[in-house]
Amino acid sequence: MLRSRTLNSIAVLAALLGIAAAVAWHEHESAATLRLAEASLKPAAGKEQCQKIRPSKLALQYLDNLHGIEIGASTQNSFELKRAVNVDFSDEQGGLWQQKACAPATVNIVASGDDLPFKDGTLDYVVSAHVIEHFFDPVKALREWHRVIRPGGYIFIIAPHKDRTFDRHREATPVSELMDRAAGRIGITDYARPLNQAALASRGMEKLGPFGEVLPQILVRNKARATLEDGWAYIESNDHHHWSVWRTEDFVELVKRLKFHIVEVQDRDDKYGNGFTVVIRK
Repeated sequence: MLRSRTLNSIAVLAALLGIAAAVAWHEHESAATLRLAEASLKPAAGKEQCQKIRPSKLALQYLDNLHGIEIGASTQNSFELKRAVNVDFSDEQGGLWQQKACAPATVNIVASGDDLPFKDGTLDYVVSAHVIEHFFDPVKALREWHRVIRPGGYIFIIAPHKDRTFDRHREATPVSELMDRAAGRIGITDYARPLNQAALASRGMEKLGPFGEVLPQILVRNKARATLEDGWAYIESNDHHHWSVWRTEDFVELVKRLKFHIVEVQDRDDKYGNGFTVVIRK
């Protein structure tokens, strides 16, 4: 009997030791797997990391549980809105504005941002960041965004502030000029662009754009009588540069001229910090 009990105890002890060994081995394998997984997520040495820009708390506050679209989305600049569909004029992903270390944003719908394929009042929101200034006619874009949102819906805009970007040397675009564009009294070919840095400097503008572009334009109101300065040429097509320049109050004035209802303004936006935010509610 004593011998039997001893054998049973030895068997139980062996079983417990076996279980402990199995658990230890499993933990070892799990830790090793975790280390491999973590290592695979790290960029290879020498490769640039994707520098993502923080989401806007204000945008999440207004839009997080709604359904809408983002115009001109970018992966590193994501608003992190769960129900947003991306709209862009091209499905060629990853342009100059896209960090090469970041995967490009997926374009869900190819359409011009000022001519959207949606019925009136069908969306909860339209959101955009550093996009509105690229439209030659921002009034048309704003009216289109206002058309597609439902009553109670939002237009959420972040735009670059003139004094906090490379546009600081340019004059703010008057509302009257924007309304003339919208009415067809001014067209793209009524503007001239500098061909070189010397032409730019002749007007006291000594800064190039972030990718080396010679950005600013001048409006020639009477082309029949005007003679262009040396180094300037009329613009023939839309190159999507910064057609308009604003401070916060300038853009607010434009929105009020359109009789749209503003519910919130951030003079310094909470996403980039170099722009301003205007929230419109229909």
